[in-house]
Amino acid sequence: MRYLRSKKNSRFLSFITILSIMGVGVGVTSMIVVLSVMDGFEAELKKRLMSTDLHILILPTPEIPGFDSGFVPKFAMDQSGLKDFAAKDKRIVSFWPVVSTEAILKTDRKVTGVVLKGITAERLARMKNQITESADPRMMVERSGADTIRLPGAFLGQELAYEMGSIPGDFLTIISPTETEGPLETVPRLKRFAVEGVYHTGLPEQELHTLFATDAAVRSFLRRADVVSSWEITLNDFEQAPAVAREIRKLLPNYKVQDWVELNSNLFASLKLERISMFIILAFIIVVASFNILTTLTLMVMEKKKEIAILKAMGARDGQVAAVFLAEGMLIGAVGVAGGAAVGWVICQALRRYEFITLPDVFYDRTLPVTFAPGYYVGVSIVAILIVLAACLYPSRRAAKFNPLDGFRFG
Repeated sequence: MRYLRSKKNSRFLSFITILSIMGVGVGVTSMIVVLSVMDGFEAELKKRLMSTDLHILILPTPEIPGFDSGFVPKFAMDQSGLKDFAAKDKRIVSFWPVVSTEAILKTDRKVTGVVLKGITAERLARMKNQITESADPRMMVERSGADTIRLPGAFLGQELAYEMGSIPGDFLTIISPTETEGPLETVPRLKRFAVEGVYHTGLPEQELHTLFATDAAVRSFLRRADVVSSWEITLNDFEQAPAVAREIRKLLPNYKVQDWVELNSNLFASLKLERISMFIILAFIIVVASFNILTTLTLMVMEKKKEIAILKAMGARDGQVAAVFLAEGMLIGAVGVAGGAAVGWVICQALRRYEFITLPDVFYDRTLPVTFAPGYYVGVSIVAILIVLAACLYPSRRAAKFNPLDGFRFG
């Protein structure tokens, strides 16, 4: 502590010491806040994925008997043993057959591509809590001359409804990209639907591209009876999906089984890469601050030449002298790390409580999500201390190798 107090005529050394502490603190604060915010975004994304019913997806492969362009007979899964497995396993809440196809959605105003998914009536009933707007049943009829035709209902995502300018009760035309052979040669296959409701899951990608209807209506549109294109499993515990998927793969070797982690692997991989990149970039703030510590200790060694000479004349070993300056550098770094961690915690708590930063509409939330992960505080602090330790080694070794005679001669 005495060595940290420079001579009165060495104000510059004290100034560099303060800059070193502040530099390490700013670096630690930046790393903690940025990592906490990025972890908050990932946590919010997982929360929204958890709100959906799709935790595990099972797709047929060409090895399945009856496979035809992605569709298999509805009874194919009943013969596989998965139905019994799902009934016995308490982790599985539901097991849904799905008929899906890519299609073109046309309204009076716009045209876009969508994925049309036909689901069971029980699955539609589970979606009721995600429906934000519904149509009156009397609005879902279309007049054709003197007759009225009740149209099948379709559920649009909130983003898709906004993009297409559709509201409950509007009419839609679904066009299949696969043409049908007929007496007038090839003609596009199309079917009229009415917007029965608008759902909101918090996942813009799903809301923008997925259209739900009853499985009977989709089979009628595809002109295929008793077929399915996939099976979707919902679990009690969202995090158990990878383990359950591994067991299902053993049971169904000829099927493609994907859990929610694999279905969103590109997204989570990009988030992980971004987190690592930001960690490395922000670590350079601490590296720059560590150069200030290196400069501080080097100047301190030059200032304390006489004191080093006296210590060595009294019998101090090289390691003991090096430990003094190493301890000085570590003390500077420790003060900066502790201060930075404390300021980072205060900023994160302020962001969580007051939510004074507003985000654009393209994000999942309008406020900045922040999580508290003790591992980040510990990990960032350890990395910062190691960087500071590396910066202290050179001046400490220089002090240890100092010749006492030079200290008495020039000190």
